[in-house]
Amino acid sequence: MYFKIFITVLLLIFSLNTHARKDCPVAIVDNIQIENASVLYLQSGVWRRLGVLTDVGTKERFSALLAAHMSGKRVMVAYENSNFNCNKTDYSTNAIIVRTYKD
Repeated sequence: MYFKIFITVLLLIFSLNTHARKDCPVAIVDNIQIENASVLYLQSGVWRRLGVLTDVGTKERFSALLAAHMSGKRVMVAYENSNFNCNKTDYSTNAIIVRTYKD
Protein backbone atom coordinates (compact mmCIF):
# COMPACT_ATOMS: atom_id res chain seq x y z
CA MET A 1 0.00 0.00 0.00
CA TYR A 2 2.75 2.45 0.93
CA PHE A 3 4.55 1.58 -2.28
CA LYS A 4 1.53 2.64 -4.37
CA ILE A 5 1.25 5.92 -2.49
CA PHE A 6 4.98 6.54 -2.92
CA ILE A 7 4.82 5.90 -6.68
CA THR A 8 1.73 8.12 -7.03
CA VAL A 9 3.39 11.01 -5.18
CA LEU A 10 6.59 10.54 -7.16
CA LEU A 11 4.73 10.65 -10.48
CA LEU A 12 2.78 13.71 -9.36
CA ILE A 13 5.97 15.59 -8.48
CA PHE A 14 7.60 14.55 -11.76
CA SER A 15 4.60 15.65 -13.82
CA LEU A 16 4.52 19.07 -12.13
CA ASN A 17 8.16 19.68 -13.02
CA THR A 18 7.74 18.71 -16.66
CA HIS A 19 5.07 21.38 -17.23
CA ALA A 20 7.05 24.30 -15.81
CA ARG A 21 7.43 27.25 -18.16
CA LYS A 22 8.05 30.97 -18.11
CA ASP A 23 5.39 33.27 -19.55
CA CYS A 24 6.93 36.59 -20.51
CA PRO A 25 4.80 39.73 -19.95
CA VAL A 26 2.04 40.50 -22.42
CA ALA A 27 3.15 43.34 -24.71
CA ILE A 28 3.20 44.58 -28.30
CA VAL A 29 6.00 43.28 -30.52
CA ASP A 30 8.09 46.22 -31.70
CA ASN A 31 10.28 44.54 -34.36
CA ILE A 32 10.69 41.15 -36.02
CA GLN A 33 13.93 40.07 -37.66
CA ILE A 34 14.78 36.99 -39.71
CA GLU A 35 18.49 36.25 -39.52
CA ASN A 36 19.57 33.18 -41.49
CA ALA A 37 16.93 30.68 -40.31
CA SER A 38 16.41 32.27 -36.87
CA VAL A 39 13.38 34.39 -36.05
CA LEU A 40 14.14 37.16 -33.55
CA TYR A 41 11.74 39.70 -32.09
CA LEU A 42 11.98 42.88 -30.01
CA GLN A 43 9.46 43.26 -27.22
CA SER A 44 9.63 45.82 -24.40
CA GLY A 45 13.18 46.78 -25.39
CA VAL A 46 14.51 43.19 -25.21
CA TRP A 47 15.51 40.99 -28.17
CA ARG A 48 14.50 37.34 -27.87
CA ARG A 49 14.58 34.33 -30.16
CA LEU A 50 11.31 32.84 -31.33
CA GLY A 51 12.96 29.83 -32.95
CA VAL A 52 14.53 28.40 -36.09
CA LEU A 53 12.30 28.18 -39.16
CA THR A 54 13.24 24.54 -39.76
CA ASP A 55 12.17 23.48 -36.23
CA VAL A 56 8.70 22.03 -35.70
CA GLY A 57 6.17 24.70 -34.72
CA THR A 58 8.34 27.75 -35.36
CA LYS A 59 6.56 28.72 -38.59
CA GLU A 60 3.19 28.53 -36.82
CA ARG A 61 4.43 30.65 -33.90
CA PHE A 62 6.00 33.10 -36.37
CA SER A 63 2.69 33.39 -38.22
CA ALA A 64 0.83 34.26 -35.01
CA LEU A 65 3.55 36.71 -33.95
CA LEU A 66 3.59 38.41 -37.37
CA ALA A 67 -0.21 38.73 -37.48
CA ALA A 68 -0.24 40.34 -34.03
CA HIS A 69 2.64 42.64 -34.96
CA MET A 70 0.97 43.80 -38.17
CA SER A 71 -2.32 44.51 -36.38
CA GLY A 72 -0.72 46.15 -33.32
CA LYS A 73 -2.07 43.51 -30.93
CA ARG A 74 -0.39 42.27 -27.77
CA VAL A 75 1.17 38.82 -27.41
CA MET A 76 2.54 36.61 -24.67
CA VAL A 77 5.54 34.46 -25.54
CA ALA A 78 6.51 31.56 -23.26
CA TYR A 79 9.71 29.59 -22.83
CA GLU A 80 10.18 26.05 -21.57
CA ASN A 81 12.62 26.90 -18.76
CA SER A 82 10.86 28.40 -15.74
CA ASN A 83 14.11 30.27 -14.96
CA PHE A 84 14.12 32.09 -18.33
CA ASN A 85 14.85 35.81 -17.86
CA CYS A 86 12.34 37.80 -19.91
CA ASN A 87 14.18 41.06 -19.14
CA LYS A 88 17.46 40.00 -20.75
CA THR A 89 18.32 39.70 -24.45
CA ASP A 90 18.55 36.03 -25.44
CA TYR A 91 19.48 34.89 -28.96
CA SER A 92 19.71 31.17 -28.22
CA THR A 93 16.60 29.96 -26.37
CA ASN A 94 13.58 28.98 -28.49
CA ALA A 95 10.03 29.92 -27.49
CA ILE A 96 7.39 27.21 -27.08
CA ILE A 97 4.18 29.28 -27.04
CA VAL A 98 2.83 32.43 -28.68
CA ARG A 99 -0.53 33.60 -27.36
CA THR A 100 -2.30 36.48 -29.12
CA TYR A 101 -4.82 38.88 -27.55
CA LYS A 102 -7.68 40.76 -29.17
CA ASP A 103 -7.26 43.99 -27.21
